[in-house]
Amino acid sequence: MVSILGIATPMAAQDTSPAPEVDASPLALYLPDGFTRKMADRVATVIEAVHPVRGLPPAAGVQYRVIEPGDFRAELEALFREEFPDGYIEAEDDAFTRLGLLEPDEDLEQLILGIYESQVLAYYEPRTTTFSIVGPVDKIGAMESIVVAHEYAHALQDQAFDLEGNRIKDLDQADATLAQQALVEGDATQVMFDWAIRERALGDVLSASNDAVTPADEKLLKRMPSILRRQLEFPYLEGAAFVNAIRGRGDWAAVDEVWGSQPVSTEQVLHPELYPGEEPVEISLPDVAAAMGPDWASSYEQTFGEMQIGVWVEKGRQGKSFFANLVGRFLQPDAAAGWGGDRLVSLDGPDGAWAVIWQTDWDSEDDQREFRKAARDVIKELPGTHSATDADIAGGLSSPVLVLVADSEGTLSAVNSALGLDP
Repeated sequence: MVSILGIATPMAAQDTSPAPEVDASPLALYLPDGFTRKMADRVATVIEAVHPVRGLPPAAGVQYRVIEPGDFRAELEALFREEFPDGYIEAEDDAFTRLGLLEPDEDLEQLILGIYESQVLAYYEPRTTTFSIVGPVDKIGAMESIVVAHEYAHALQDQAFDLEGNRIKDLDQADATLAQQALVEGDATQVMFDWAIRERALGDVLSASNDAVTPADEKLLKRMPSILRRQLEFPYLEGAAFVNAIRGRGDWAAVDEVWGSQPVSTEQVLHPELYPGEEPVEISLPDVAAAMGPDWASSYEQTFGEMQIGVWVEKGRQGKSFFANLVGRFLQPDAAAGWGGDRLVSLDGPDGAWAVIWQTDWDSEDDQREFRKAARDVIKELPGTHSATDADIAGGLSSPVLVLVADSEGTLSAVNSALGLDP
C-alpha cells in the first residue's frame, strides 16, 4: 500500500550490498551513492529522535541506499512476480470486473504497478533490514524527513515484532491482511506525526503532506478504481485512527500489546471498540465447481470484509478527502456495518461461462435486511444475471445473505441447482 505521503509498506529490495560506513554517525549510518555527508547526518538526526517517540530500542543493522526509478521499477516487478503466482492477478481482475469493481478495459496488474511506481518515495524491507529511498535525492527537507521518520518506525517494528515472520501470506485472506497492514502503517503513521509535531511546526507537516501529492499524482488517484484507492488509503488513514484509539487505552504500551494479538478484520479497525472481542464468523463454502461439473474450476477465493464490502455497496461514489489534495474519503456505509463474515468464490466454466458465489453473514436481521437491499441495488446494474437472497450454503449462519452473479440465466440456474437452491 502507498500512504498519503507516498510512503510504501515493506517491499522487497534485491541488491543490498552495504555502502561505506559514515564514521561520525552514532547509528552506523551508511552513505549511499547520491548522498552527501550533510544529508546522511540529517537522516541520522531524524532516526535518533524517532525511537524515543515510539518507546522502542534503536533498530540495529539497518542499511541505507538510494535507488534510481528504473531500478525501482525492475525490483517492483520482481517482487510482484514473487508475491503473486501466475494467473492470480488475472483471476482477481476477472472477479472484480464481474462484481463491478473494475471496468472491463481496466488492467489490474498495470494499475497496481503504476500506483507504486508513481507514489513510492521510500520503503523498508524487513527481510534485508534495508531502508531505500527512491532517487534522485538532492536534499533531506521537511517532506523527506517525515518519510524517513515513518520508514524508520517500520525498522523499529521489525526489530520488536518481526514484520516478515508474522506477515499474513495467504492471498485469500484480504480482509485480515488489510487489518494487519492497518496496524503496521497506523503505528508508523502515528509515530511519524508524533515526531513531526515534536520536531517541526504543524504548518510544515501539513505543507509537506500537501506538497507530496503532485498534480500528476492527483490525476492518477482520481482515475484509480475505488477499490484500489481504498486499499491504498485504509492502512494509513483508518490504521492511524485505530492506533490512536488503542493509545487511548494506555498509550504505546497498549499498542505493543496489540502487536501480540493483532486485529483480524477491517471491522475491528473501523470500529476499535469491537477489538479484540468481536471476531468474524468463519465461512467455508462447499465445492461449487465440483458440483457444477468437470468443465468448471474455481479461479479465485476471498474474504472481502467490511471495508471492501463498503466500497462495493457505495458503487464507486466518492467524496472529499480529509487531506485537500487527495480524492476519496472515509467510507463506512451503513449497509456494510454489522458485517459478521463472508466468503466469495469466482468460477470459470466452458465457452466463457462464469459465476461468482458470495456468502455473507450479518450480526442481526436488520443488518441482514440492509445489506440485502443494498446488494440488490448494486447487482441490478451489473451485466449478466444475479440474485441476492437469504440462503445459507455454508450452514449454521445466523443472518445470511447469498449473492450470486453469473454470465447468463442458464449459468445462474445451473449454480442454483448445484447448490440445491430453488431458482
